[in-house]
Amino acid sequence: MINKPDLVIEEADVIVAGSGGAGMRAAIAAHDAGCKVVLLAKGPRRANHTRMSGGRYNTVSGLNPEDSTDAFYNDTLDSGAGICNQLMVRTLADEAMDRAYDLESYGLAWDRTEKKKYYLSMTGGGTFVRTMGSMDEGIGITEVMLHELHRRKIPVLDFHMLVEVVQDDAGMVVGALVLDISKGIWKYMSCSSLVIATGGTSQMYETSSGPIINTGDGIAIALRAGAELVDIEFMQFIPISFVYPESIKGYTLLEPAHYGKRHLDPKAEAGILLNNKGERFILKHDPVRREGSTRDVLARAIMLEILEGRGTPEGGVLMKPDPEVFDFFLKERPIYVKRLLENYGEAQARMQAPIQVMPSALYTLGGVRVDEWCRSSVTGLFVGGESAGGVHGANRLGGSSMPDIQVFGRRAGISAAEHANAVGRPARAELSKARDMIQRAEQGMGRTQGIAPSHVKKQIQKLMWDHVGLVRSGDKMEETLRKFTELRQAVMPQLKITASSRVVNRSWMEAMELQNMLDIAQAMVTASLMRKETRGAHYRTDYPETDEQWTANILVKLDGHKMIARKSPLVCLQSVEPVALSV
Repeated sequence: MINKPDLVIEEADVIVAGSGGAGMRAAIAAHDAGCKVVLLAKGPRRANHTRMSGGRYNTVSGLNPEDSTDAFYNDTLDSGAGICNQLMVRTLADEAMDRAYDLESYGLAWDRTEKKKYYLSMTGGGTFVRTMGSMDEGIGITEVMLHELHRRKIPVLDFHMLVEVVQDDAGMVVGALVLDISKGIWKYMSCSSLVIATGGTSQMYETSSGPIINTGDGIAIALRAGAELVDIEFMQFIPISFVYPESIKGYTLLEPAHYGKRHLDPKAEAGILLNNKGERFILKHDPVRREGSTRDVLARAIMLEILEGRGTPEGGVLMKPDPEVFDFFLKERPIYVKRLLENYGEAQARMQAPIQVMPSALYTLGGVRVDEWCRSSVTGLFVGGESAGGVHGANRLGGSSMPDIQVFGRRAGISAAEHANAVGRPARAELSKARDMIQRAEQGMGRTQGIAPSHVKKQIQKLMWDHVGLVRSGDKMEETLRKFTELRQAVMPQLKITASSRVVNRSWMEAMELQNMLDIAQAMVTASLMRKETRGAHYRTDYPETDEQWTANILVKLDGHKMIARKSPLVCLQSVEPVALSV
């Protein structure tokens, strides 16, 4: 048995889990409100989904006289297929530009046409040219925010994985159980407020655009702490990604709009999608917007062509780019030109030959149910960014994740600080509860016989891709739910955690990730089975039409090991009173 060190005790007013844009913005806001803040990064602080993103930023800058915050609001509702939290969408539309100014004040260089004019473009599903960007993409956003953390002397703890929320007998957050992966030691971190901003769940799928750390940890931890999930049945797949080689398969290639003039003109064409018969198949799905359609429509159309045998031998479809946009694309997206050149060849990189593409799991549209100030139903627990549900509904506009994480990351930090300042530090540490959690997390440590976590992870990813991905049916999801139950009951107790050291033990980390993946996968299937219709990113072959009786949210709560789903009315601007988060 590997030696087990003592539990280390640390404290802060506000702990923020997640080093992406939402977590960093929450930490900045809580610090500026006078709180002692500690930020936890599961891996290296720069290994986040924000850094991997293209950094496109939807906002109403005032430079397009046709555009307005109302138009942005309506585009978001339309893209979300009518089930977005309207208070959150209104907040996003109204505050996005102020947060863009914040990033600029941190040092981000937004692309400009002139000194006082931002350069604007379009993304899929938008009505007007409104999207800002930076040549430094998500890398630039990450770096300027890290600089702000450093300038404020906010501690960032690399390789610190949030494992569970610690609560008092009344259910209030009083601390966090954290594993210091770099040293293999446990920490009990006492706090008044905990912000979860750990990102999404894209690693649940066999083909993914997200980083390897996106295993849904924070969403599952909040669920086990008593929070509800909302819209968790909706998973966004980026329409176009690399088909090969295996080392880059699934990595995003943005949207077809970037490969045609529609990137700048809503009336122009995007890159043209063709099947192996040369047919422009998108015309069957959206003859008006064509390849400029929303991500859910595009990704589903591509996947259906592949599943029905009209794809390429490698498992994709063809996208014919417009060669005339190459010079512009090279200037705006040099990183993508480099990736195309290295993996597909010079002709594709220069947009002189068709590019093979396929959908890939990108963004968790649902998440923890919060209000517009990122307050969950668990006292002291706040959630922002991709871990939170509500703002995007059944589908997300391209370019809206960056303003989302800035707007609601800041709001999560403000709310967490308000709570911490009001209640003060916890009177005592719940060490016995933390030690019980540790005992459960240590199971399998040093076991020589059993099943490797990596093997089980691949099983979950394949089940999710095949049965709970772009194309779903009730019988396949029921079968998947039964297999998840089998994994939980028969396989998880047999997990073996290999390696002779606790330090940077990947097998141990994967075992804890598996628990989170199973919880979220079970919640996603439960909600997907309940939603007997097709809407946005949720497409069921047995219920192919949208049904107005499902213009509602589905909430999922954990009761023991059982997921309880219920239908809930929409949160609307016209609501006389805010929808209560208590259950």
